[in-house]
Amino acid sequence: MWIITDRGFYSTVDKGDREGYLCVRARIRADLERLCELPSMTSYADGIEQSELADYRYRIYARRADWAAALEQLGREIDYPNFKDAVEDRQGSDRAGHYYSVWSALARLQD
Repeated sequence: MWIITDRGFYSTVDKGDREGYLCVRARIRADLERLCELPSMTSYADGIEQSELADYRYRIYARRADWAAALEQLGREIDYPNFKDAVEDRQGSDRAGHYYSVWSALARLQD
């Protein structure tokens, strides 16, 4: 699952190696650090792993219930009428430009 938020971009998968846990990955460490500010995720802040060999350099392993609670909180935090503008305000124009590229690529799927 890809989640693109005003806090960051996350790829979440079940690696199958830790029962009851999901691997939440990010390309930017600060994205995971911001995610770990959420109440259900604070216990993972010191557990951010880094690998230069992985597709996503940074990762945490979170309990499924904690990840679900984080997703619920992210939904509650939506306070903007335009997502791309909120990203630019909160993360800067460079990040907003990357998100716009994703938006543009996915817009081509629409008839």
